[in-house]
Amino acid sequence: MLKSKIKTHKMGTTYQQPHFFILNKGYNAGKPLPEYCANCFVFLADDEEDKDFHFYMFLDMWELKIFRPHLIGSVVEYIRIGDLIDLVEETINSVNTGERSFMDVQPALAQIEALKANLQKQLGYLMQLRQVLFSRYLSR
Repeated sequence: MLKSKIKTHKMGTTYQQPHFFILNKGYNAGKPLPEYCANCFVFLADDEEDKDFHFYMFLDMWELKIFRPHLIGSVVEYIRIGDLIDLVEETINSVNTGERSFMDVQPALAQIEALKANLQKQLGYLMQLRQVLFSRYLSR
């Protein structure tokens, strides 16, 4: 299922369908990103709903450090695309069993992400305010 959706990203390639990128090197391996950076896989979704579902699934798995035990390499650790696909399929199958469904919590996760972005923005404003106050204090 996911094997056809996750590919190794080639620099300069553009995608028309909904997509996001997945880091594959370092301790951040498995972290989903909306924009490309070096050393990424790309997830090609069928529609926006599919993209959102998998984006939050990858984000939650990354935050729980599920990918870390599967990193290989002695200097720069990385995750193989096959291992990544197997882990995600296994997790999706275990989450969507019985009456439980990831779609039940997805709106709450999206709201939490929006709140997190808002708090980070507010923190940035507070840091700017701190710098201004401190610079005014020093200039007296």
